[in-house]
Amino acid sequence: MKRVFLLAICMLSMLAVSAQMRPTMMFEVGIGMSGWTGDKPNDAGALFNPRVGIAADVPLNEWFSFQPGLSWVSKGAKINDLQVNQNYFQVPLMAAFHMRATDNFDLVFTAGPYIACGVNGKTEYEKDGVTTSWKTFKDVDAAEWEGLRRFDAGIGIGAALDFPHWVVGVDADFGLCKLYENGPRNFDLFFSAGFKF
Repeated sequence: MKRVFLLAICMLSMLAVSAQMRPTMMFEVGIGMSGWTGDKPNDAGALFNPRVGIAADVPLNEWFSFQPGLSWVSKGAKINDLQVNQNYFQVPLMAAFHMRATDNFDLVFTAGPYIACGVNGKTEYEKDGVTTSWKTFKDVDAAEWEGLRRFDAGIGIGAALDFPHWVVGVDADFGLCKLYENGPRNFDLFFSAGFKF
């Protein structure tokens, strides 16, 4: 009889937890800085860029969830008189750890891989008041520019405050793919806000 009673309590507890653990969707906007890391070019400066996207939060249990998404992310760098803008469709696949801080919000820490495809971008070169521009990802014969690789992948990490209807946080992406042969890799840091629906 005790076993049946304990089993019934466990079943009711699981039903209560699963009722609270419904997947949610979120619309996100962010602003941050991007740059290049690596040996070349070592004098690359940062650019301020936007990000917009949607993400899902799929609970696995009380503490962990899976957060896939799709974002439009602007990246790039400034090197002397050259400014390189790179726009990507990016798919993050994050594992999230939720830690209850108060009754009003959770602390959420995320980490996981991302893949991205460069869709467009413009590179500008300014010299003596004259600006020349060309497409970032297309092979062109300009200033020995061969175009950047479209494919990118890397690791993302982040931390956020998760409220009942919105989320604010900061996250960073560390690219693992070189932008061209023996070249640098992408890096970005974004502050973002999201509305859950």
